[in-house]
Amino acid sequence: MYVGLLATTVHAQEKKDSAGAETPKPAVSLKAGTFHYTAKLEMNGQEMSLKAATTIKDDGSAWTATDVMETPQGNATETTTIEKGSLTLLKRTLQQGTITISLDYAGNKATGVANINGQEHPIAVDLGGSLFGEGAGAEQVIACLPLAAGYAVKVRNFDIQTQTVKMRQIAVTTVEKVTVPAGTFEAFRVDETSSDGDPDRKTIWIATGSRKVVKISVLLGSMGGAVMTQEAVD
Repeated sequence: MYVGLLATTVHAQEKKDSAGAETPKPAVSLKAGTFHYTAKLEMNGQEMSLKAATTIKDDGSAWTATDVMETPQGNATETTTIEKGSLTLLKRTLQQGTITISLDYAGNKATGVANINGQEHPIAVDLGGSLFGEGAGAEQVIACLPLAAGYAVKVRNFDIQTQTVKMRQIAVTTVEKVTVPAGTFEAFRVDETSSDGDPDRKTIWIATGSRKVVKISVLLGSMGGAVMTQEAVD
């Protein structure tokens, strides 16, 4: 889920070096289904309870992933189209209130438009390669990697707010037990951090057997250290 809940501005492009990023080879395929989570946003000493769901759908030629976050300001919805086999990103759409952002990813470029309060802002960015493990269903995509102790990979993401390419390091740091409303699981703890000095950080707990995403914690350094936590309920 795009936990920033859609910024109200789109900044000018600032191209960054994306050398060293990989398009990792998944070890298993995505699984169709809907996964429900309780969610909590902690910010400035206050706490907000939310609900979230991710739906993965097999559309034949590609996967479609949809994230819905229920917020007091209305639902935030994000949809991605994901290529079968490689699980790289093909399309991404975000919508909340009067903000809609639509992007196509082809030929190592991002093209599309952000419609913010009725004003359109074109987006055209050279990515330098394929995008992996971002947007709706990102955690489920990461769960398909050949996870094991010591596994690490550097991938390419695209920050819509700043229109910059972001390098992210994905690494299995340990295997541990985690308890959530859905039960207790032995899980890979996967840390996702910036290779560019970005303060945002994500930790994902993925059940070792089923590859189910059972918990997600995101530190939003760019939002003053806010923390978003999601826990599986089924």
